[in-house]
Amino acid sequence: MDPGVQSAITEGYNALHKVPISTLLRHRRYRKGTSGLISVPEDTTLGEVMSLLRTEGILAVPVYKEVEGDTFGKEYTGIVSIYDILAFTVFQKIFDQMDPGSSELVGDDADTLKDFIDSIVEGQQIYFNTPVSELVGLSRESQESWTLNSSSPISSLLQMLTTAAYHRVLVIDEDALAASAMGDDDGPGPTAPPAGSSITMVTQTDLLYFLMEHTDIAPKLMATILNLPAQTVDELAARRAKEGDANQVSGNRKHISRVVTVPDSVTALEAFRVMYTHGVTAVPVIDKDGGLAANLSASDLRGISTTNLECLLDNVYTFLEVDTRRRADQVKADQLKFVEPEATLQQVVNLMLGSHVHRVWIAGEGDKPIGVVTFSDVLSTLVPDGMMAVEQ
Repeated sequence: MDPGVQSAITEGYNALHKVPISTLLRHRRYRKGTSGLISVPEDTTLGEVMSLLRTEGILAVPVYKEVEGDTFGKEYTGIVSIYDILAFTVFQKIFDQMDPGSSELVGDDADTLKDFIDSIVEGQQIYFNTPVSELVGLSRESQESWTLNSSSPISSLLQMLTTAAYHRVLVIDEDALAASAMGDDDGPGPTAPPAGSSITMVTQTDLLYFLMEHTDIAPKLMATILNLPAQTVDELAARRAKEGDANQVSGNRKHISRVVTVPDSVTALEAFRVMYTHGVTAVPVIDKDGGLAANLSASDLRGISTTNLECLLDNVYTFLEVDTRRRADQVKADQLKFVEPEATLQQVVNLMLGSHVHRVWIAGEGDKPIGVVTFSDVLSTLVPDGMMAVEQ
């Protein structure tokens, strides 16, 4: 990477090291208002969790077990995300039973057919009644639950959220804890919150919003990074994924594609299986000419309920039209956003935040996908050489 860019990154990172996470929390309260952490006990069913994610428009929820004698009565055991649900769902035997070809093997015998239908109903009940505790640990993010203090620097949060595994972390809001203990009313901030509300969850989205609205903290860094071409950011992320730190790799290496596509002829279930197999959270759906046609992400699983589980066996286009009961500020399941390789990172980020999407595809000739920029990629550009959090 250009020495001037590296210098700007180091200078900006050092500036972020002087800003506590509590500054971000205050910014979020002004931007979104004050709300408590949404969390669920270990015995909450998968069906209830999926309904909660859909209703609240969120992608993950902390899971806790009740602890007798504890001040707050809760011990967080992990954060279950939509990717854990994806991992749990895609190879369930119930879908083999629900496949249209299965009923043909049953025949016309009434008793046999009844048993077949009963087994499907029972399979659905087992699936949706699965305790969420069984999903903790299906992904790296839910295997390890990390907690930061709000007095820690934003650079620590940035390091954590730029590893491949983490998109969100729990934070102890020390301001809220103090306000709760003293019963203080300090305006729009933490106003004497209820017991236990000093724990909050901070996401990549929160951090990116904060950085974009506080470019004055590291003006040289933001001006430099946001001017990078989208394809350059994609290449840096691809090399980092392959070799550990993209910034230390020579710029003459051949581009390593991170794009996993599915044809528009597949079922939704087949597409989700491709996601799981390749360890990605979204895939572009391509038409017969290889051009971008739609976007399918793990978050689209939030539309699944007891009334439409079979829609996973539909063609991916049909699945994307399923009513997922989104809130007014949520985008359609097939929301597809892409840019040309030369688009600046500033344009990419504006598209992400303005459209409420977590990734923007890079399209080449004929709208064929040749790259992708995610929230993780954007944030990773702000970390200097050798400062990326090391995954164990």
